[in-house]
Amino acid sequence: MLALVTAASSAATAIVYLAHKGNVRANWLAICQQLDSFCERTSGSLVGSFGAMVLLILLILLSAMALARR
Repeated sequence: MLALVTAASSAATAIVYLAHKGNVRANWLAICQQLDSFCERTSGSLVGSFGAMVLLILLILLSAMALARR
């Protein structure tokens, strides 16, 4: 699950970066100037996905510690 969340977060980060900066070579314009609410929502979802990554890492560490005690 951690690998899936990490892959999804990385893909979402790439899309948000393109939304903020654009890409001149591919002729993709930055859309954050026109769609402020979209960029706010996607940035908020990135914070949530990286928070889920941290939570999963903590759960894995807690599980490892519980198994090591036995």
